Amino acid sequence: MSESETYLNRASRCVEKAVRLGAEWCDVAAGSSRDIAVTIEKSGIKAADAGQGESVAIRAYVRGGMGYAAVSGSEPRDVDEAVERAVALAKEATPDPDFRSLPSPQPAEEVEGLFDDTVAGMNVEDVVKIAAANIQAGLALESDVKLSGQVVLAVSEGALASSAGVALEKRGTMIEAAIEATLRRDDDTGYFYDFDFGCHLADCELDKVAEAAVAGARRFLGARRIGSARRTLVLGPLAAYSLIGALVAAADAESIQRGRSYLCDKLGESIASEHLTIVDDGLIRRGLRSGAHDGEGTRRRCLTVIERGTLASLLHNSYTAGKAGTESTGHGTHSGGISPTNLVPALGEKCAADILKEVTEGIYLEAGSIRADPASGDISASIDFGFYVKNGEIQSPVESAMLGASIFDLLKNLDAVSSDARVEPGLLMPTLRIHDVQIAGTE
Repeated sequence: MSESETYLNRASRCVEKAVRLGAEWCDVAAGSSRDIAVTIEKSGIKAADAGQGESVAIRAYVRGGMGYAAVSGSEPRDVDEAVERAVALAKEATPDPDFRSLPSPQPAEEVEGLFDDTVAGMNVEDVVKIAAANIQAGLALESDVKLSGQVVLAVSEGALASSAGVALEKRGTMIEAAIEATLRRDDDTGYFYDFDFGCHLADCELDKVAEAAVAGARRFLGARRIGSARRTLVLGPLAAYSLIGALVAAADAESIQRGRSYLCDKLGESIASEHLTIVDDGLIRRGLRSGAHDGEGTRRRCLTVIERGTLASLLHNSYTAGKAGTESTGHGTHSGGISPTNLVPALGEKCAADILKEVTEGIYLEAGSIRADPASGDISASIDFGFYVKNGEIQSPVESAMLGASIFDLLKNLDAVSSDARVEPGLLMPTLRIHDVQIAGTE
């Protein structure tokens, strides 16, 4: 990109060209990214990759039909061909009477702290040092541990322009370490993982991730089988956030309008116990998923999705909002999808330790994917990171166990949310307790 050209200039010129070619509506995202990824395998550095590139993505609409084209690089001829292709596809697309318009300009204050000069100034050697420090720390705890994972860095800047008058610029940074640890003791295996991330290096303790993963792997040595029964299930922060994230994702208005979500016809209805309130807040300072506007240029706002157990709001982009005759909630992506931002559950009155102490018999699930079938709401999940709990005390890790339930039964039986939580930039991860859950074992 020349010194006199900005990404906003490039995006605006593409919009103008698309309109000249016959697009009734058009928006264009143009930008660049610089990425570094250091891969850890078998407790060593396997690879260190760095890349940098530019891209342009065009959405064009004719009679509501959409054409989409994207191109890597900034060669003018390639960019022009992508614009032409998007408009041609829009003209060939089936007209869509539910399309109303792209968002109009919606001024908003920028969210602070999404760009860190320190992260932006880091090079491959800096990221390798973080990975190496984790390997050294993990091996210091257990000399035979097998570590794997990645340390990644991304620096991006870009712009969005539209035929409706949107003209936005943004830039951001992200750095993350995600590491798995495996320990073997004869026929016994302990495995766990952990991560840390942020827009700012100061918000992370990236060199501590392997230590946490190794400590977790130690805890999962000596797993035992249990019998089948209905038990209390306590979800630790990682497992709880999996459930919360999947629930909010199911409030995607497009899936509901198409009849593909278990939350169809549930807006305004009670779907969970009164202990559950979840806010989606894309405006949190230094939040990894924060931004003043969504991928379409709609102003973001703080949205209560679940309020004391009631489905209070759906997540909308401009298309689903137009179809429903309402306003976009600021959750649109430039590719046409819908995505949650920072999820902040309301905290309860008892700390996680006290919630666990009240369990006569149950399972503490430290981590794991608790996701319902998108259409039916049924859950069948293996308990890979669970502990057997007796009289409020963790006894031993469990193996070969599963939980089966309806998402609505789990949510209705939720009887406690912790007052403390794991905090990541923009995210709040409390502990949840759910009574009367079917746990299948193989004792």
